[in-house]
Amino acid sequence: MNWGYSLPEKLDQETWTSLLEEATLSIGGAKKGWHWFSYHFSRLPPHPFGRSIIDACADCEKALPGLGFQFIRDIASICGKEKHEPHYDQLMQKLAELLVLRKLLTLDWPADTTFQHEPAVTVAGKRPELRVVTPDENFLFEVKAPSLLEHNRARRTNAHQVAGRVLSMAQVEALIGNGGLTRPRDNPVKDFLCDADKKFAQFKAVQAETAVLVIVWDDFIYEPITVLKHEECGLLTANSYLKDATGRAVKFAHVDAVVVVRHLTYLYRAAGDQPLLERAHALDFGDENALPNVFIPIGEDGLVPDFIQRGLRAVRWDHPMLQRAAEYLPTDYIVWV
Repeated sequence: MNWGYSLPEKLDQETWTSLLEEATLSIGGAKKGWHWFSYHFSRLPPHPFGRSIIDACADCEKALPGLGFQFIRDIASICGKEKHEPHYDQLMQKLAELLVLRKLLTLDWPADTTFQHEPAVTVAGKRPELRVVTPDENFLFEVKAPSLLEHNRARRTNAHQVAGRVLSMAQVEALIGNGGLTRPRDNPVKDFLCDADKKFAQFKAVQAETAVLVIVWDDFIYEPITVLKHEECGLLTANSYLKDATGRAVKFAHVDAVVVVRHLTYLYRAAGDQPLLERAHALDFGDENALPNVFIPIGEDGLVPDFIQRGLRAVRWDHPMLQRAAEYLPTDYIVWV
């Protein structure tokens, strides 16, 4: 059956229909219980938000057979408790992974490039999201997204925010009284770096690999930038708040770069039937006119090729263009009016 959608190039109709029916039955039908996305898949053709998920899964399936169906199964499995907010955060994290992997898999890679989803050096080894093997070099990608529902509420209700560990929380709270304070969302970023470093280390012990951590955030992109690069506390600076036993800043020697993607806001809006404005659909990665993502090198310059940075629409965090925009700068303290 043809639902009236144009298929991704070289993806057969049977596979497309199977993806759609899998999602409709397993998510729209909510066989395992209540699901946040059942509304979006409860009819045929699906809601635009559901269609954007099917489209992205189809692109992944075309590049790496089995991956599109795995995403559908993963999304369907996050269910069972009505309006359970941790499940909503998990779904946003899964969609962030789908967003980035689809983009990576559809970049203009050299001929004879192959892809491995969740590869491991050993059977029990740690597994990054994607390994790309080209004729000349190999790349590893880990994709992470934080739980931001509670943090979003804090931003909306509190008059004050501290984005990094620059100031003493006790002093700030004494200063603002009952004004309400949103604290740094820095521990998830620290955990992402530590986890990625361990995953990448196992591969780099065998052979050279270029390893990139991709963090998907919302529009408040100054938050992860502050956590990573603030000169007084940033995790990627000599003054990092994360110290080793000798009191020195912990290094992430096996992570060559971090890319911060500002996209969770579009997922929230699309799931809630709100206008997207800057995007055609929930998993539209944006074009050259959209606000850029951020590229933060850790290792040597040039390790991550330009075509990957351009594909991820990532501009160096210290580029003069971004230094003129407050939302891209490390930030000490914010008063919301």
